[in-house]
Amino acid sequence: MPTPRALATILTLTLCLPAVGLAKRAEAKAPKAAQDSKAVAAADPSGGTPPAGDPMTELKKSNAQLDKILHKNVPNWTPEAELERAEVRKLVGEFLDYDELAKRSLARHWDELTAKQRAEFTETLRQLVERSYLKQVHGSPNYNIKYDKEVKDGNEATVDATLHTTSRGKKVDIALEYKMIGKDGKWVVYDVLTDDQSMLENYRAEFNKIIAKDGFDALIKRMKKKLEEKEE
Repeated sequence: MPTPRALATILTLTLCLPAVGLAKRAEAKAPKAAQDSKAVAAADPSGGTPPAGDPMTELKKSNAQLDKILHKNVPNWTPEAELERAEVRKLVGEFLDYDELAKRSLARHWDELTAKQRAEFTETLRQLVERSYLKQVHGSPNYNIKYDKEVKDGNEATVDATLHTTSRGKKVDIALEYKMIGKDGKWVVYDVLTDDQSMLENYRAEFNKIIAKDGFDALIKRMKKKLEEKEE
């Protein structure tokens, strides 16, 4: 059974470790990363018409679907397990906006890339994200998510929730904060905070550090190398 932190990773469709796996922890919320975040928001304001649905309602629906998949509890080595992973991959692809995550994680560096480089980076990031959460898709987790509130600001929204689970017989509560944006008539996630730790800020800090030192080509090379590593 996944640990509470890993369970939060699955349920929020996020990661607890940096995607490239080169550092113990990215230097999140550093001054430069914060400046990059503001720069992205200023350069790419959320315009357009917000989706008709509520972000909290869509979150509940997606997590209910994920809950149903995770409770099938099929052996990890069976063909059914592969079908289960495919279901999770499809669900996450509909729920997590890889394009938005890629763009915001690179911040100002995104504008310096060609269309081909952007596509390559986004696809490589997607594969790393999938590889990370699919390793956790097994077991029969025991949890409950309480959705606390939603705040909409034009075409962006924030949903606060709490994950209630147990670990070694003790109750564990993990604070969740979903960052969402309206695209193609629905609400999708581009960042999730677990106990105030931001997936996006962790990525941005690590990616910026590598690009600043060695350039974008070095970053994409390291990401692909990580993909080539054998699963433990």
